[in-house]
Amino acid sequence: MAYIITNLCTNDGACVEVCPVACIHTTPGAPQFYIDPEVCIDCEQCEIVCPVDAIFKDVDIPAEHAASIEVNAAFFRKHKAIAGPVPFDTAWAMVHAAHDYAQIMGLAVTAAVVDEAGFPIAVGRMDKTEPRSAELALSKACTAAAFHVATAELVPEAREPWLRSLMVSHRGRILPAAGAIPIINGVTIVGAIGVAGASRPEQDVLCCRAALTVLEHGSH
Repeated sequence: MAYIITNLCTNDGACVEVCPVACIHTTPGAPQFYIDPEVCIDCEQCEIVCPVDAIFKDVDIPAEHAASIEVNAAFFRKHKAIAGPVPFDTAWAMVHAAHDYAQIMGLAVTAAVVDEAGFPIAVGRMDKTEPRSAELALSKACTAAAFHVATAELVPEAREPWLRSLMVSHRGRILPAAGAIPIINGVTIVGAIGVAGASRPEQDVLCCRAALTVLEHGSH
């Protein structure tokens, strides 16, 4: 589900300030702001602060504003840069790079690469790694992809009601724990790498950074 901005919008901009995933945009001269349905995480913060009640959840939008669903989507089809997900070979090389670093450091981890929507591209679990680490690595990666930030930055927000609500509603797919970093192609988020299984969160982060070196030097 996603939130939709209707033509009731007055370009106030309060919604932009509270959006945790930067999914609300406009262009000079445009009559309103627009929400990217592929990025929106259904956090309701924009709806709460809108001073003119111009924002609705797509499943609850009044019939007279139903056309706004397509208006929002069309805006991003026109203005959003097209960038595909991480190729499988690159994703698999990133998983191996994370594993290679972990092995050097005496760790056993699971590494997961997901696309922008949080769907898995490649997942690898080292021997002697706890089975649940695969779920945790995927959840971390999904979170980094959804919020467009390293998950370590979300740790201080973990007790905030809006984030706790998201964690419950997304049934574990939102996990504000260190160990995932978004993957960026130019200025576009194309996915994320998540790692779990190390004894300390900062070790998971270092494995992620090792995986990202594949993008700097090319997959192999």
